[in-house]
Amino acid sequence: MIADQIITLSDGRNLGYCVHGDSAGTPVLFIHGNPGSRYMHHPDTSIAIRLGVRMITPDRPGYGLSDFNPKRTLANTPDDFIELMD
Repeated sequence: MIADQIITLSDGRNLGYCVHGDSAGTPVLFIHGNPGSRYMHHPDTSIAIRLGVRMITPDRPGYGLSDFNPKRTLANTPDDFIELMD
């Protein structure tokens, strides 16, 4: 299963992400490098299913389905990911 999703963050921006693997599995946040997107995952998603893992891969701010963050710094980027995982 691969599903694009969007959440609205507390500051009103949208954060896009993709979920694949076991939908009821242990959530694992996969943070890709730049350039990259929410579509970066192992080509054989059955591995995540077999391991009972739900892989969550967000788009970085300003890319894909995620809104640009004019106040973005390297230090505050994880705040978006923390909010996603809550």
